[in-house]
Amino acid sequence: MNKTFLILALSATITASCSKTEKQNAADSETSLVQEAQILKCENGSTLTAIYFADGDMVAVRIKKDQEAEQKLSAKGTNPNGDPYFGNKTYTWEMLEDGKAGRLTHKGGSNCIYR
Repeated sequence: MNKTFLILALSATITASCSKTEKQNAADSETSLVQEAQILKCENGSTLTAIYFADGDMVAVRIKKDQEAEQKLSAKGTNPNGDPYFGNKTYTWEMLEDGKAGRLTHKGGSNCIYR
């Protein structure tokens, strides 16, 4: 009787510890799919924060320009130079060759290069 209880308790402990590890590993891998925030400035003094992250099997970027609300921009393709660009209904973010700087274009046509 004591052996049966001991075996059941040991089995329950092993099962619980294995499932916790799997959940933690999944959370760690999801977290690693978000890059560090990049704070960039435009020549006109405007500040932009860009955070790249996995959005399914694609890459997306969250931007926050000055005091505006954060915007999510989805991958849209590449420009003629092969650099990726992202967009939504309001903005287009085009990465430049160095992979950090980019050009933010508003739907009204205004744009600024952030470095």
